[in-house]
Amino acid sequence: MAGLAPLGLIVGCRHIQAGDEQYLLPEENASMATREPGARAATGAGRHIAHELLRRLGCMNPAILRGRFGNPIWPAGIVGSIAHDDTMAVAVAARSGELRSVGVDIEPALPLPDDLRAVVAAPEDRLGDLDPNLGGRILFAVKEAAYKASFPLDGRVLGFEDIAVDFEKGEAVTSPGRRLAVCFATSPCILALTYTASER
Repeated sequence: MAGLAPLGLIVGCRHIQAGDEQYLLPEENASMATREPGARAATGAGRHIAHELLRRLGCMNPAILRGRFGNPIWPAGIVGSIAHDDTMAVAVAARSGELRSVGVDIEPALPLPDDLRAVVAAPEDRLGDLDPNLGGRILFAVKEAAYKASFPLDGRVLGFEDIAVDFEKGEAVTSPGRRLAVCFATSPCILALTYTASER
């Protein structure tokens, strides 16, 4: 995971464990709708990683509230992203002077069902030489990560059809015109990272 990260981005991961919901801070709990225990454990695992990243970045209050669209609200001066599948949670964070925005997604290294692939893929996507078995799942993960990175900048809820991914160029372009760098890994799970650099 660290090998994917651009300069200035710090990363962490954790196997989700029963009871990880204990890591949700009181103000985070208050910002979230009631969810079933497994989902709360996954959310707690993600927040636990993110809290540690924020402490490493010098944040005194590492609370990450939930926005009205389910998006995490990061402390001022920080950009970040959190994701989980059924077994693993990941989080990434950076100072906003290093990156303007970042998105991460994690998925099992399994083929995407054909019916879902038909929803995810768009004519503008350029898959290049992706593994034919995992290409759909990689595309899904990258589009999820791209949405997470674009939402804080544009405030737009996007569908899969609103994000075009060109794996040969290593970029994703959203319908509002946002360009994001793309990188991913496929083992032991699929991890997708998208970001846009800060203007210097």
